Amino acid sequence: MKFKKKAAAVALSVCLVFTFSTGAVVYGTSISEQQQELEDVESNRDKVEQEMNELVDEIEDGQSEIDQIQNQINQKIGEINEATASIQKTEKEIAESETELNKRLRVMYKNGSVGFLDVLFGSNSLSEFLSNVEMIQRIYENDQDTITTLQEQQAELKQKRESLKKEQEALDAEKQEAQEKKDALDVKKRNLQDKLDDLNAEAQRIGDLIKELQAANRNKQPEYTGSGQFMWPTDSRYITSEFGGRIHPITGIYTGHTGIDIGASYGDPVYAAESGTVILADWYGGYGYAVIIDHGSGISTLYGHNSSLSVSAGQTVSRGQVIANVGSTGWSTGPHCHFEVRVNGEYVNPMGYL
Repeated sequence: MKFKKKAAAVALSVCLVFTFSTGAVVYGTSISEQQQELEDVESNRDKVEQEMNELVDEIEDGQSEIDQIQNQINQKIGEINEATASIQKTEKEIAESETELNKRLRVMYKNGSVGFLDVLFGSNSLSEFLSNVEMIQRIYENDQDTITTLQEQQAELKQKRESLKKEQEALDAEKQEAQEKKDALDVKKRNLQDKLDDLNAEAQRIGDLIKELQAANRNKQPEYTGSGQFMWPTDSRYITSEFGGRIHPITGIYTGHTGIDIGASYGDPVYAAESGTVILADWYGGYGYAVIIDHGSGISTLYGHNSSLSVSAGQTVSRGQVIANVGSTGWSTGPHCHFEVRVNGEYVNPMGYL
């Protein structure tokens, strides 16, 4: 099993620009800037988390490789011990055979020719004498053969033990290399964890700043209560861009604003301002993900730039029902709900209906 070589490089670069001024445009600009910074940080965090997961897989693979090598080492150690025991047994057998042979040789050397004379005179005939001499020679030759065989076995076992030791040394080196690679991956993991901690802290800081900016702008923006027939489509009632002429925040061109922008946080619920039938719930050009509801009598409402939709075309909805969640899709500089009221297809100021 081979370790993958990866370079874990995640750049953490967050540059925050805080601009405080009066007017409705400040809310969208400063909040959207911080929201973009937050998205960048969260994107980096996702990349680091993905790399962390891949690194953890590599570390687990590395540990598995180390465990496998250790099992092979343990097997070789067992084989070495077994070979060593066999060598010791063979050496004992050789020693015993040599002892018996030496005893007989010492007797023969001690007695010299007398021993042969004893065999000769102790024999009843020449043939018996020759048989006795042949028997002694066979015993001697058998002892020699036994010793030779045992010595060959001993040499073979010693060679096997040396071979096993070399294999064990090679496995030890392989294990050491695998351990060093795993240790290096552990260091990378710790470094990634530090980066992940920094990104989480930065995301928390920017999130807190966004909340502070939202709170500050609430104090600057007038709160509209209204007295019309529709309920507010969001929990927030803070207008960031009113109906009518304005400088478009993206194109920079003076143009008519066909509705009102209500500043809110990502994911906040968007409610149906009145009961009716959904005639559109989909991506709608510059409006991003949008919902249009037909309330009858030629009146319809539009809710734009949502992050997600909770209804579908043809569905009947009730006043106050959640139909979407606040987002910044389409032509948008930050999270908000673009709310329109149309009468017979003509744009009218929504404030007269809220």
